[in-house]
Amino acid sequence: MKSLEEAITVRNQILFHFERALCETDPEKRKRMLTFVVIGGGPTGVEFTGALAELIRGPLSRDYPALDFKEVRLILLEATGHLLPGLPERLQVYAKDRLLKMGVDVRLGAMVTRITPESVSLKDGTVIFLQTVIWTAGVHGAPPAGTTVLPILPNGQVNVLPTLQVPGHPEIYVIGDLAHHEENGQSMGMVATVAVQEGETAARNILRQINRQAPVPFHYHDLGTLAVIGRNAAAVHLLGRNFTGFFAWLLWLGVHIYRLIGFRNRLLVLVNWAWDYLFFERGVRLIVPLPKEH
Repeated sequence: MKSLEEAITVRNQILFHFERALCETDPEKRKRMLTFVVIGGGPTGVEFTGALAELIRGPLSRDYPALDFKEVRLILLEATGHLLPGLPERLQVYAKDRLLKMGVDVRLGAMVTRITPESVSLKDGTVIFLQTVIWTAGVHGAPPAGTTVLPILPNGQVNVLPTLQVPGHPEIYVIGDLAHHEENGQSMGMVATVAVQEGETAARNILRQINRQAPVPFHYHDLGTLAVIGRNAAAVHLLGRNFTGFFAWLLWLGVHIYRLIGFRNRLLVLVNWAWDYLFFERGVRLIVPLPKEH
């Protein structure tokens, strides 16, 4: 789920199966329609699962009073032994406990071996029958088609020098999800904060090249990680300190609004978020048609 159209497709899929479940008399088929699996317990998976849990238990439960919402299953699968890898243990435990309270079936150490349109198979032999799977466990890079000079790795990323230049081609810079760069033996995460800092370094290096100066290597400054878990709850690791609950949620809001460009954008987002928070905007539950290729 990397674009607005893909997000709308996922939303349509979820709402469509609630509509179908209303008319389905076979309990097994209805159970599959109302089973939703999210794969990946990183910040994206935790945030998506929390938002979906609130949508199901809140607005959708009122929109579909004829459905028995005890049949609805929301399952989060994480291959490792904890959610939010890389964050302090306190935040990992908080995220799991919060999702459990929201009715999410959190399964740790659940490695997925096979996905079909009708099921998800786990390494331990468990098979979950369903009709909706959301993948949040990472993506491949998408290098330009027909490129032969780029050292593309099996995962689709381009191997770059510490200066973010392509080996043998100092005129080419690669940043963001497409760039494979390691610091202290670890590859950089495919997250926005890394891409933003890489973009700033690449811009400085281009100016240095124009001025006939040597490019400087990229060094990532980890300011922290924020993950919202529904309304009024978040897990935040910021500037070496940990925060949870409502205050962490306010920090999450403040940081995201601050990172927007321009006062007008910040004000519009703040007003829209406040409206949605107070009144539960109903437009999000519309099934919107997409172009025919989708």
